Amino acid sequence: MTDDSDAICPQCRTTLPTADDRFSSWCPACDWNVDPAGPVTVSRSASRELARHERLYRRTAEHGTDTPPPSAARYVAFAFATVVNLVTVALAVTGVWLLATGTRPQQVLGVVELLAAFMLFPRPGRPPRHTVDRATAPALHALVARIGAEVSTRPPDLIAFDTRYGAHWVSVGLRRRRALVLGLPLWETLTDDQRLALLVHELAHAADERRPHARTVRSALEALAGWENLLRPDPEQPRAHHDLAGGGRAGNLARAGEMVARPLLGLLSQGAHLLHSGLRWLDPRSVDRTYRADRTAAALTTAAATESLLRTLLLREPAAFALHRVTRGSGDPWEAMRAYCASVPDSERARLHRLSELRGDASGTGKPPTHLRIRFVGTLPRTGPTLAPAGDEMRALDRELSAVRAAIAAECRVA
Repeated sequence: MTDDSDAICPQCRTTLPTADDRFSSWCPACDWNVDPAGPVTVSRSASRELARHERLYRRTAEHGTDTPPPSAARYVAFAFATVVNLVTVALAVTGVWLLATGTRPQQVLGVVELLAAFMLFPRPGRPPRHTVDRATAPALHALVARIGAEVSTRPPDLIAFDTRYGAHWVSVGLRRRRALVLGLPLWETLTDDQRLALLVHELAHAADERRPHARTVRSALEALAGWENLLRPDPEQPRAHHDLAGGGRAGNLARAGEMVARPLLGLLSQGAHLLHSGLRWLDPRSVDRTYRADRTAAALTTAAATESLLRTLLLREPAAFALHRVTRGSGDPWEAMRAYCASVPDSERARLHRLSELRGDASGTGKPPTHLRIRFVGTLPRTGPTLAPAGDEMRALDRELSAVRAAIAAECRVA
């Protein structure tokens, strides 16, 4: 590796882009130093997933996102997900039946089945820490409700912010209220039209997730994740068991039982993990939902705004560095972070885009890599926006979030 001031690639002798002292030089012609941490390595499973996403993108480009061609994998995924969900229900039903009508040993088995079913049902999350209600942020809730009406879905029950660079949905409490959680580091780096595109994408994705096929597959994936966590051996258990058992015959029996049970549990946990990965692999609809949400965002805002949002998502690493640095100083960290992210040169943005192509940036999530989403949005027609903020709506929204901004900045400074 040469110094960033070098103008010639040491590998292919191509002239390098203009250097920026804050970022490493790299060569777009031969990918020299595209990852300053070392050569880009992709595992076999990640390579297969990238190839699959390329195939699904070509299918999407050919057939569109609304009417994908019939797929045996889709039907197998739905059937498999249905079986997984029925197993969870069967555990609960047979547990209740054995507890009510069985003998003492059968009742013990029924209790075990009920506990397993309880562990497998989706766990309700806790309310996010930085939640803004309608009284605190009326402009934000009004904007989200207006977008929800446009995409034919009800608005979230809660809107919250956290320290992540992204956005996601969680189910909160026993009533499983839907909460939209927006990462403030991402939100603060976006322009007004990019924020609109982000909100439209998330609400359009939520509307699609409510379809029966999506809900069936999602619940099965959650159940399989529960199986994996339930069966995974605890690495600290052996020491605790040995301490409790002590020596003698009881201790020897305990150790012998562990020697048999731990590999078996590990094998079963790995099996649940493989089934989880296989179901996600079989179901291409999650990819379609992402592309449809991007298309909806492009139609309601603009394709340019949606594409620029996706390109901003690639700035996760520079944004994390900027947040760590600016929260150690005085002044407004969000203003400093916006200035830093806006100053990222085109060469660094191109490097991050190339890394998305080489290793993907959504591995394990079921979503297509960001570079494919950018390519997809680039094929959409460039039309004017049909959704725009009303008057001073975005400025009012910024004023509403001042307390959240200060609270999360303080949280980042402590971390």
